[in-house]
Amino acid sequence: MIDGGSNTVKAARLTNLRHKILKHKTSKAHTETEKISQQKCSNLLSKAFQTGKSNFYDTTQKVFRSAYYISKYNRPYDDHSKLIELQQLNGLDMGTTLHSRYSSTNIISHIADKMKTKIVQNIIATSSKISILIDESTTVSSLSGMVVYVKASILNSEPVFLFLDLVELKSQTASNIVNQLIECLHTSGFTENFLVEHWVSFVTDGASVLLGKKNGVAVRLKEKYPLIFSWHCLNHRLELAVGDTLKEITATNHFKYFLDSLYSLYSRSPKNQIELREHCTSLNEIFLKIGKVLDVRWVASSFRTISVIWKIYPALYNHLVQASKDTLRDNKTKSKYSGLSKRLGCIQFLLDLALMCDILFEISQLSLDLQKQDMSLLQADVLIRRTIRVIESLKTMDGKYYSEAVKAKEKMMFKTVVLSSNEKINCINKNQFITSVVNNLNMRLIPNEEVDIRFGEKEIQRICNRFCINEVKSLKGMRIYVDENDKVDDINLIEELKDINILIKTFPCSTAECERGFSLMNNICTDLRSRLLIKNISNSMFININGPPLNKWNPKDYVESWLTSHRDADDNRSRKVATTVPNKDLKSKLWELL
Repeated sequence: MIDGGSNTVKAARLTNLRHKILKHKTSKAHTETEKISQQKCSNLLSKAFQTGKSNFYDTTQKVFRSAYYISKYNRPYDDHSKLIELQQLNGLDMGTTLHSRYSSTNIISHIADKMKTKIVQNIIATSSKISILIDESTTVSSLSGMVVYVKASILNSEPVFLFLDLVELKSQTASNIVNQLIECLHTSGFTENFLVEHWVSFVTDGASVLLGKKNGVAVRLKEKYPLIFSWHCLNHRLELAVGDTLKEITATNHFKYFLDSLYSLYSRSPKNQIELREHCTSLNEIFLKIGKVLDVRWVASSFRTISVIWKIYPALYNHLVQASKDTLRDNKTKSKYSGLSKRLGCIQFLLDLALMCDILFEISQLSLDLQKQDMSLLQADVLIRRTIRVIESLKTMDGKYYSEAVKAKEKMMFKTVVLSSNEKINCINKNQFITSVVNNLNMRLIPNEEVDIRFGEKEIQRICNRFCINEVKSLKGMRIYVDENDKVDDINLIEELKDINILIKTFPCSTAECERGFSLMNNICTDLRSRLLIKNISNSMFININGPPLNKWNPKDYVESWLTSHRDADDNRSRKVATTVPNKDLKSKLWELL
């Protein structure tokens, strides 16, 4: 204990005390203690350890690049050891350890976790607003998985989609999905306070468990995070609108049934596909496979199938006619082909096909536009309204395909096929079908009602107050947009809405990114790799989607963090890779010759 001594004069005691403090400050013991404290803050021990390992960085980085390649290009983990062997044969020093598929799995997991940490920390540091997208699917191994995407700004740039995680669902109830989603966000690094203040939207498809009005996932999330805007994917709404039209217009049933018959005929028979291909070649047509239409697949897929039938119409007709006369087929089969050829060659079917081509072409283009990664809600609104106007104009002005069908009706010949008329078949009423499509698009995507000049003011005020945006300026811009909606196609032209427009770009209009994630998941978890754990699938997806190209990825930072808790590729304490001596093969002499 340091004191001022026993002097009765207070000033003398204080002087003595200050002298002792000054003497201690300049002492060697105090100086060394300060150095130790500074070294502790600078994490010198970890840096010294990493510096001592610098000689082993080169070989370990090569191993990391090999593992990164495995994940980036969806290769099996077993390829890791083969890649190492190939590089060693090419003369590279790949060390003695970290060559097994188990090491590859651990390295990929380490890289994915490190990348996720960097991304989440940047989002939190820059106070970016985030949107969460989820969707459910089942893997090849019959595991129920939930894919989680985030849309946020990185380094204060334009918001982008980021794959966050693939979660194995314990059950598919709304309460469990909410709990596992929040747990996933917390595990990834998002704090509860950050989610409350920066989670602005939740986007998913129209499943009742997700968007149910009473106990859906969206409702439960809003109770916990009241500032969330829940959103139903526009692409799924578009599919529902088309489905509603097919239910209303019963005349479309015969058309869909006929196309389904063609799909069954060619999808299940390689022989029929080969014969059709030969007819396409003889007529200089491009052979295209016939798929399903107006089913669970998106509209763009249906249009591709219908346009295929339009393109290969003569080859398809010739094959059906020839098959109906084939003596090698039984009478029942020949009768089936004869009926299909007569149906295909009638003018009523051609008019229906042309009408479907015109309508589905416009809707498919809208569907593809809505799937774009840079599509915003405001841009989507403009595109939807424009598409509805175009479809409605088809009532008075025939489209490209329908115009050709009308000309074919006058000549009773389409391309090289002589058409016939079948009065028993009722054509789809053109105006009725178009009206139904327009009404359902308006109902599902844009309510068909007059919009008041003060429409959306409460919502704008809420957004401005929440995100500190100029309320007066934004309200003025909103009134300009509502009042001059037909004149202003690009919302970016309205200067008053510039700030709020940047915020809205964070709001996804579609869950197409989730569908792309499931496509990648199916490429990774195939029939031959059905035993992959959900965690390993998620790590591979994270690197594949978010990671930079192999030639732009620098493994140094990941190797440094790896070496603080793992061994390097040249560590002598680890068991070296066993060199397997191949058994004598019957072709050993052949190999010697080659």
